Amino acid sequence: MKRLSLLAACAVFLACGPGANINFKNGFPRAETVKLEFPSKGASALTSNTGTNKDALKGDHSSFYDITRGVTLGVNTGVGFVLGLVKTIADHHPTSTTADTAVWGPYTEDLSPNTWKFTVTAVGQDYNYKLEGKPKTAGDSAYVTVLSGTHTPALDQNGNAIEGFGAGTFTLDWDAAKTLPEHDNNVGKAVVQYSRPDATSDVTITVGFNQVRDDATGNLVDANYTYAKHPGQGGSFEFSTNKNLDEAHSALIEHLTIKSRWNPDGAGRADVKATGGDLTSEATANECWDSNFNSQYMAASWAPNVPELNYGDEATDCAFPTAEYSNL
Repeated sequence: MKRLSLLAACAVFLACGPGANINFKNGFPRAETVKLEFPSKGASALTSNTGTNKDALKGDHSSFYDITRGVTLGVNTGVGFVLGLVKTIADHHPTSTTADTAVWGPYTEDLSPNTWKFTVTAVGQDYNYKLEGKPKTAGDSAYVTVLSGTHTPALDQNGNAIEGFGAGTFTLDWDAAKTLPEHDNNVGKAVVQYSRPDATSDVTITVGFNQVRDDATGNLVDANYTYAKHPGQGGSFEFSTNKNLDEAHSALIEHLTIKSRWNPDGAGRADVKATGGDLTSEATANECWDSNFNSQYMAASWAPNVPELNYGDEATDCAFPTAEYSNL
């Protein structure tokens, strides 16, 4: 969702010296390991976000495609920045090593009030890692863990790790980072689980955000995401959140879910459901788009007689002819 401001940590770790560490450099997921890949075609696919409320017409650019695309980009940005930082650290020699543990730091940038330390431990074929920070004048008991995780690298037939592939889980703790003297405005936590065995196997990624700030309202919300990609067959992406969909008239909170599916050529479908809050019954919306991401079918349960929200033939205009709602 949001970037973790650890640029200072990245800078101080560069002091570790050049070269990659052979024993520990495969103990981390790369940004591409947990990337949510969603079909795109040019910049026009990126013009909308989750705040978009534009009604599409048949042949117009698909609104729910844009929403799904915007959410996947937001998740990629939030977790990819930190994993890029981890890779930068891992590309340099650690400060100290033992038979099973490498430590980078502690280091303090010249003008920074924060001190950072990164540790990775090998446990068989697995690796545990954590990024810790503390006020530079405090003792070691003041360290807080900002990033922690476990990674199992995928291995080739010779037993060598394949960069960018593997399975594991990690937690980003923005609340912990907020206790440091220098921090950004992010709050909450994110837990990421992933499995990307190799280039031909299915990819699965789940992300759970806990009490993070909604950019649109400033409120703290929870949100959950699941992603699956089937090489050569397309993929699916689901997300859910609890938020007020009608803040102008009510303070009640609705539960919103979206499930999007797509074929290898990019043609796809989104099925949306909202429940609770002001709603006396569930509200649904369904949209299908073609390989150019133009809307071909739309149905809105709350406004069945509005032409802008109901058009097309579900049986013939949809890559997936039946609705499939998220259970998140």
